[in-house]
Amino acid sequence: MDNEFEFSPDEPAPPRTERDLVMERFMVSVRRLPRYGRLATNMLRDDRVPVEARTALVAGAAYVISPIDLIPGFIPVLGQLDDLLVALLGIRFALAQASPEVRAEHLERAGLHDEDFAEDMRTVRDISIYLVKSGTRRVANGVSRLARRTGRVVRRATSRGNAPL
Repeated sequence: MDNEFEFSPDEPAPPRTERDLVMERFMVSVRRLPRYGRLATNMLRDDRVPVEARTALVAGAAYVISPIDLIPGFIPVLGQLDDLLVALLGIRFALAQASPEVRAEHLERAGLHDEDFAEDMRTVRDISIYLVKSGTRRVANGVSRLARRTGRVVRRATSRGNAPL
């Protein structure tokens, strides 16, 4: 092979990790964001959409653009997940309030389907679970390393005749 990073069809693909799969799904959801934005904008402009539904859309948009979040935006991925979740919930509520004809029309205009919402909600859930598990493992590993280092320091101090703390 000319390039060591290319894979031939005869060779097995490199193993995909849980992180790869989760991030791939996250990127699919992120690529749908412009369509969700068009859907919300179109619904806001449509007088056939009930006022409660439009209020939910405005509230979701306000949360997304607000600098005050439950999870700050500077935390990678997790900070954007809460924005995505609130936006999806607002749009989902607005769609539920609209008549079936208006709902179908707006979804078609935006190039979205009901399954997209369900998939993106599952993605937000799965990524959150993955991040919590990953964070827990990292904390546990850090505590374990700290305990081993502390044990070595205490053993060294006691072996020299120094009294432990």
